[in-house]
Amino acid sequence: MVTTINGQDGSVRHVANKPYPVTTISKNIKKLIWHVDIVNKSSKRIYIRNFSYLPVTNDRPPQYEDGPIFKMGTDSNGTYQDVLTPEKLGLNSTNWDPEDNPSFASTPTKDGVEYRIDGSYVASKDITPAPADVSGIALYGWIKPNQTIKMQIPVYLTNSNTVKSGVLNHFYDNLYQYRDDNFTVDPNAMNNIGSAFNVGTFDSNIQANSSTMTAGNKPSVDLFNVKGPNLADVKISKVTDPDGNDVTGKALNTIGTYKVTLSAPNYGDVTVNLNVIANGSTGGGSTVTSPATTSSSSSSATASSSSSSATTSSSSSTPTTTTKPSTSVGPNIAVKGEAVYATKKIALYKNTNFTKVNRIAWYPKQKRVNRPMFVVTGYKRTSNGTLRYKVRDVNHGRKTAGKTGYITASRKYVVPVYYASVPKSKKVTVIAKKGINTYKSANLTGKAKHYKNGVRLTVKKLVKHNLTTRYQLSNGNYITANKKLIIAGNY
Repeated sequence: MVTTINGQDGSVRHVANKPYPVTTISKNIKKLIWHVDIVNKSSKRIYIRNFSYLPVTNDRPPQYEDGPIFKMGTDSNGTYQDVLTPEKLGLNSTNWDPEDNPSFASTPTKDGVEYRIDGSYVASKDITPAPADVSGIALYGWIKPNQTIKMQIPVYLTNSNTVKSGVLNHFYDNLYQYRDDNFTVDPNAMNNIGSAFNVGTFDSNIQANSSTMTAGNKPSVDLFNVKGPNLADVKISKVTDPDGNDVTGKALNTIGTYKVTLSAPNYGDVTVNLNVIANGSTGGGSTVTSPATTSSSSSSATASSSSSSATTSSSSSTPTTTTKPSTSVGPNIAVKGEAVYATKKIALYKNTNFTKVNRIAWYPKQKRVNRPMFVVTGYKRTSNGTLRYKVRDVNHGRKTAGKTGYITASRKYVVPVYYASVPKSKKVTVIAKKGINTYKSANLTGKAKHYKNGVRLTVKKLVKHNLTTRYQLSNGNYITANKKLIIAGNY
């Protein structure tokens, strides 16, 4: 027997690696379908007695229930009163021989179906109860040879205010085989082979941006400007390539648009676009705020949602070859992931239309050591073709830190933070107020010595480290090549 739950309006996700399969749903979700599949793979018909119970607020068996977390039916205002008839539950003459007066049922049944109402089962021979009154369903009869019963029980979330996000509750299925086709009781056949799976709720979905990266890399969570959960709690749970293949955990080598699903405890998943491009391409992204399609499965439970994520297209321009280590849109343009700072007064805007109404913040002209710094996260052009940087403010300790938006890409106003060559004099001067450290390794580990403001150093070569650069000194140690901390020449 396999239990699943599908959500058609809202966000539903399956959580693996739990004692029982876990499905978490949004508190605002509607139109859920609880699937209970019972399969007879043998060549004989098999007698079964099956119970399916809804979870309750105190997570105790239904005979002790103090109110279901879910109710059966479409919603509290639903008018469909026939959703629990035998036919609607998937019972038909092809797969089912019902027992209408089972010896161990308290009441007669209709086509082998019995309903649980107010903590006890009721006669169903002459009644079709309102779905919202039903908290359990029982079946009595024979499943025919090589047949499958696919019960589809509509449910909706109730008592949502009493359910805390992250708290799990059981859906119960108990399947008993009591006797064979000749009514002979076989003690070895009296198996409880039922299942249970946990259902939890969350209050909101993850919000994230679409993004762009260069082919040959693995995606990371920080690409997507996640909002809601703590970044450390967010995981990439699935990556799908342009052909629909699962490439989770792999380097993305094929150019195209990938689907990346982000997950976090007590939040709904979101799936965003990741545009994988080669050097010289243009990329961009925009915020995704709606729940995205998610789908996963195991041997005992699955969850899916038919809601789709909002997707956006990005502007593009004619590619220009570049020798930069990552994506850019042309020479003298910062690559994605590179840090830039403003040499003159600039502003951050909500979009590429640089108007007062779209302005987020002003950044006045500052001395070199205080210049506002940004990380380039994408590119977009205006309607007349002017290139803008999409950026994230990384001015730690300032009120604007963490803000995202668009700034000019003109070299008259913004330039890379890190040096890209060795000065002709092979001299640099420390300008950081508190000085800088030298290190034994290019990744700036293994502190060697501290140099105060104003000290002049001799460099012999430039070393690239990810999207930053370092200078190797004449003594073999390394320093940062950040222009806010050092300046070329004898300053």
